[in-house]
Amino acid sequence: MIELLKMLFLSKFVLLTPEPVTINGQHEFRLTESIDALNYNARINIDVTAMVDEFLGGDVIEKLDVLSEKFPKGSVVVHLIESRTEDKVTLGNVGYSTSKNSLDLSLKYPKNAELGKSYDTIIIESNVLLKEVVIGWANSK
Repeated sequence: MIELLKMLFLSKFVLLTPEPVTINGQHEFRLTESIDALNYNARINIDVTAMVDEFLGGDVIEKLDVLSEKFPKGSVVVHLIESRTEDKVTLGNVGYSTSKNSLDLSLKYPKNAELGKSYDTIIIESNVLLKEVVIGWANSK
């Protein structure tokens, strides 16, 4: 019951890049306001629509196939860091989602990591050029 109340009243989506960014290899983001992992639905979303927008009109299966081909498992890894304590959590299991207007990569908070932690630094490592992507943090579905 408490988990449900947290999701209803404390869940949010935080846009981490107000403007699209390009990541070639590794990029570090120092946040002005920390992000919190309230539940295991917490995740980093990377909107890659600008890179594959020609597939927006396709069906869901086609879109998911394109995402998994262009961004294979292991190609993108995110590290969440609390700089004061140097605590670090790695999000390495990439998932894919689509809608009518977007194509996204999603890296979920790992189930073996502690909940309730706050992070003020994000490092994204990618062996695929991420061009003009928008990055956000979501705490629940």
